[in-house]
This record gives sequence, structure tokens and C-alpha cells, in this order.
Amino acid sequence: MGGTVLGNITGSLYFVYFQLAGVLLALFVLPEEKIWAKITAGSVAGSALMQWLCVLAAFAFDFTITAHTVAAVCVMPLFVAAIYYRGYIKNQFADTAVQFKENRGFALLLAAVFVLWCCLLNSHIIPVTETGAVHTGQCTYGDMSMHLGFITSIATQSEFPPFYSIFPSTKLAYPFLNASISSSVYLFGASVRWAYILPMLAAFLQVCGGVYLLASTVLKSRAKAVLSWVLLFFNGGLGFVYFTGLTDSGLTLKDIFTGFYTTPTNLVDYNIRWANIIADILLPQRASLFGYAVLFTAIWLLYRAVWDGQKKYFVYAGFFAGALPLVHTHSFLAMGLVSAAWLLLWLYRETTAENRQKWYGAHIFAAFAAVMCLLQYFNNRYTLSSKFFFAFGICGIALCVFYGIVLMAKYIRKNSFAQLAESWGIYLAIVLCLALPQLVGWTFGQVAEGGFLRGHFNWGNLWDFYPWFYIKNIGAPLVLIVAAICRGNRKTAPLITAAGVIWFVAELILFTPNTYDNNKLLYVAYMLLCIAASDFAADWFAQRRKSAAKTAGKAVLYGLTAVFAVLCTLSAVLTLGREYVSDYQLYDSDHMAAAEWVYSNTDTDDVVLTNTRHNNEIACLTGRNIVCGSDIFLYYHGINTSQRKAEVRQMYENVADSMELYKKYSVDYVMISSWEKADYYIDIPLFEQLFDKVFEQGGVALYKVK
Repeated sequence: MGGTVLGNITGSLYFVYFQLAGVLLALFVLPEEKIWAKITAGSVAGSALMQWLCVLAAFAFDFTITAHTVAAVCVMPLFVAAIYYRGYIKNQFADTAVQFKENRGFALLLAAVFVLWCCLLNSHIIPVTETGAVHTGQCTYGDMSMHLGFITSIATQSEFPPFYSIFPSTKLAYPFLNASISSSVYLFGASVRWAYILPMLAAFLQVCGGVYLLASTVLKSRAKAVLSWVLLFFNGGLGFVYFTGLTDSGLTLKDIFTGFYTTPTNLVDYNIRWANIIADILLPQRASLFGYAVLFTAIWLLYRAVWDGQKKYFVYAGFFAGALPLVHTHSFLAMGLVSAAWLLLWLYRETTAENRQKWYGAHIFAAFAAVMCLLQYFNNRYTLSSKFFFAFGICGIALCVFYGIVLMAKYIRKNSFAQLAESWGIYLAIVLCLALPQLVGWTFGQVAEGGFLRGHFNWGNLWDFYPWFYIKNIGAPLVLIVAAICRGNRKTAPLITAAGVIWFVAELILFTPNTYDNNKLLYVAYMLLCIAASDFAADWFAQRRKSAAKTAGKAVLYGLTAVFAVLCTLSAVLTLGREYVSDYQLYDSDHMAAAEWVYSNTDTDDVVLTNTRHNNEIACLTGRNIVCGSDIFLYYHGINTSQRKAEVRQMYENVADSMELYKKYSVDYVMISSWEKADYYIDIPLFEQLFDKVFEQGGVALYKVK
């Protein structure tokens, strides 16, 4: 559980091996790209290769060292080719220093934020205190326990496909490749902590690099790309106002750093829901982190294919998109919506004379806002059903599909079906071949059984008027976004179009039982809009600077710009500061000692009976199964736990008459601690009479079932 130095080194080398393999692959297939683009895309490819090759080999050899050896052998030809073409590889890095100098502004900014990321990982990812207790931060107090359980159980139990360790006998329906990449590192003897952290270091750089890569490619400006990056990763809104005394909230600046989720980007009592992407998406939600890492690079590849005329990139984009469903389902869905929007816009441009092509951004934005306001009005007045919103969303999608079919027919008449097939057709074929087995084997069954797909209006808005909700949640950047939409140009139209399609779908259709989860789609749209907003902002600033008076006018301009920048980022800075100082106990020292005993003295297929707490050290840290875990995780995965929770209660409260249940769930050990005593009425003398006590420390005891 704690790992060894040799295990940390071996697991790290295995991870780095695949990172290097991915970079070599990018060097061979992307010869015309800048070196930093190759490294970004290559790193993403390396992570995807490690995830997928290890998993595919595990179907034949289980999740074992043998499977990982087979996976490593599969990429060995890349290293052989690199030796043979070492002159070519060396030439690829010839202008690295020049390119670094050209992008030094972004490099310095990325370095500073990456240091913050490392500090957050160090303080949040199960650091052990001097007392033996494990602490974590605010944002990881919930989700991290689930991910730890996936990581340790996949590696420890080796069974493939994997099952829930917190609901045994049920196939793991959650996208698990974001966990399996850490399971691979853990399998080689690394500590749970290091196995969890290492892939996240690379994934964060991949996300950051993907955003910068897309922005710089679209805008052809490094300064605009940096601005896009800042608007995205320091997103916040106007939530800081509630801590200034200007409202009747009663909150002070101190409350940000001492309360639990009383931050300017996550203040539910005042309908502030637009969480900071670093603090509340990338750090706690591994699926989003690893999904965005693949998604943003996939969008860049597709952009190069569609709008820069690099047709071979359709193949690369297809492989990246097809790998997404078991990494992050929402990212796959976002990629599908981006692809559909770009196909529609591409067909429109290809079938319409250039002098007749017009941008109706202002009209579409006004119509979109008006429709949403009307929907909210009628929903408040008549309480519209979820079926209505679902049907409304489907009708909007159907209209787009119909229009696309009309444009496609015009394109085929004007050109040929072969031209369409050798571009979009190849892309779609690759995506379907790779994604369909994942969707059929995992996603569709979960969606059908869990009732995931349904209608809902305005994802996280609890009561505010539609425009006001986004004004106070997105804040100052919304001014730039609206201006960019209304202005529009050929350069940013693909971004705005794709963002609009995603936003429309996310406002009306839910894809999980948790309505809040649609923000995972909205952040992708927001990323695209930030790029468009940066284009407008930089152009506007350049024009005003030229026309401003030499001294006074420029001073006013710079001053207003500085104030605007503070308004854009202040909530994010305060939220990240709160995360940096947050500290909560996740597992106490006695429970950690019990977990260590279980890890060292039980078989990997043993089952431990505990209560259903989410921060369950047995399931999280030992890789062993428990009978039933928390609804905080299982309910939102579409799993009904009511019967099993009742049976857990019976096994604790009526142990003498529950032996058939102990046999049913193959229970080997029973834990009784403060958690179980708080939830159930337990006759401890009876437990000691029926079972053997094998561990006791503090208030924690373990009993072996005879």
C-alpha cells in the first residue's frame, strides 16, 4: 500500500517509457508541426497508448505484469525506428531553443501554474501526517476516495474487465481508463500516492498544452493564445462580491479560507455554480482531467484537418476521438458535438458562394437568449416536464440534422461522395470502429438501466433569471464573449458554432443523474468561446491603443484594462488560494492501521463488511471489496443500492440470523468502528462470541468470519 522506492522508480520508468513512445510517434507522423505541438500531441498519445494497450492485453492476461510486458513490447518498434532514423529525430529538435524563446511568455506562465498544481497535488493527494492520519483538501474530500478505490482494486484484484470494489459482482460502468493508468504504475510496486499523482502531472500539462495549441493555431497569435489560456484556467465570475460587504450575505474574506465550499466560484446558497476549472474540475475529477487532455488535442487535430486542409489529420483525430469513451464519456460527447457543428459549417461553406456567406452571430445569440428566457418563464409558470425539455432539445438537434442532410446532398451533387468519404467519412469510420465496442459494452447499458438520458433546463441554475445567472457566474469575460459572438469572423466562426451547439444541448438534455455534471460539456464550450473572446479583446485593445492620446489616454486605457483583468480573475485567485490552505482529515490513524493490517494479512479476493461511508479506507487503499459503498458514488452511476444497504444493516444488527447473507456476499471480515457504531445498533459481545477478533486499535476492530 505504501510502496517502495524501487517500486516508485519502476512504475515511473514504465510511465515515462510510454510518454517517450508517444512523442516518437508524433515526431514521425507530424513532421510539419512545431516541436512543442509534437511534444503535446505525443504526450497525449503516450498516455492513450499506455491506457489502451495495457487494457487490451489485460483481456487476454488479466491486469498483470505479463499484460503490461506485452503492451510495452507493442510500442518497442517506435524506439527501434528512432535508433534507425536518429538523424531525423535529432533534426526535429534543431530549433527547439528558438521556439521556446518565441513562446517564453506562455512557458513562464505555465511553469508558475504548474508549480501551484504540484503544491495542490502534494497537499491534497493522501499525505500522511505525523500521527498516521491521512488528510486532503476541500475539493478532493469527496471524489478522490472513489478514484483511489478504482486504482487499487484494478491493480490488486487483476480481474478484467474490472468490477466495482464498492459493489461487488457489478461490472465497473464508470470510464475507468483514467484510473487504470495509475493502476499500471501501482502494479509495479509504487505507492498509492505516487501512482495517483504521476499521471496527473502529465495530464495537466497535456490539458494546458492542448488549449494553447488550439488557440495559437486558430488565432495565429501567441499573445492571444496566452490570453485565451488565462481566461479559461482563471475562470471565476462575480462571486467575490458576496465577500466584500456590498451585499447582505454576511460573508467576509475570512470565510473564503475557513468555510467548506464558501468560495467565490462555488457558493450554492447564492447560486454561484461556475466552479474554477483547476480547483473543482481538473484536480478532483480525474475523468475530466484525462478526458480533456485527449479532447483538446483531438479538437486541434480536427481543426487542422477541416479548416487548414490537412486531410491526413482526419485519421489522427479519429483515433484520438475513438479512444475517449472509456476515458471520459462527456469528453467523447463534446467531441461528437464539435464534429457535428464543424461538419455543418464546413458543408455550408463548401456549398455556398463566398460572397453569399454571412455571419448571423448577433441574431442567433439574441434568438438563443430569447428562447431560453421564454423557456424559463413558462417553466416557472407551468412547471414544464423533463420530457418537454428533452423533446425540445431533440427537435433542435433534428433540425440541424435535417439541414445537414440538405447541405450534404448539395455537396455531393457539386463535388462527389468520394471527396466526402476520404475526409469526413474516414474520420467517422475510425471513430465508430473504436468507440462502438466501448459504448455497447459499457456506456449504453449504464445509460439504459440508470435512466441517465432525460430533459432538464439550465443545468445548475437554482432560481435566478436566465441572463443574470450567467452574468454573475461567468462575470466580466461574458462581455468579451458576447462581443466576439456578435462580431464573428471566418477565423472564430468554427469555435463559436461548436460552442453554441454544445451549450444548446447542455442546457436541455442531461446525460447523468447529476444535473450539475453538464458543466463538463459547458467548460468545453467555454474554452472555445474564450479563444474567440481573446481574439476580439486583443484586436479591440490594439485599436484603442493606436487611437489613444500619447500619455493620458494610454494611462486610462491601461488602467481600465488592469481593472478588467482583476474582475476576470479575482474569484479564481481567491478560490485557488482557498484550495492551497484547505486541510481536512480523510482517514484517522486507527483506520489507517486497520487498512494496513487488511492489506498485509488478507487475500486479494477477501470481502470486508463495513458501513457505507464514502471515505472508506478499506475499499480506497487496500483494493479489497466491501459489501456496499456510498450512494454519493453509486447512485450517480445508475446503481440502486437500497436492497444491499438494508442487508448490510441486517448483518450488523441481527448477526445471528444473517449467516446466509454473510455467505451470499462471501464476507471474510467485519469492521466495527465509530462509523459503524454511529449507523447501526451493534451487539459487540455477540460479535466477539461468533467471530474471532484479529485486529484492534483505538476504536477500530476487525473480526474474521468463521
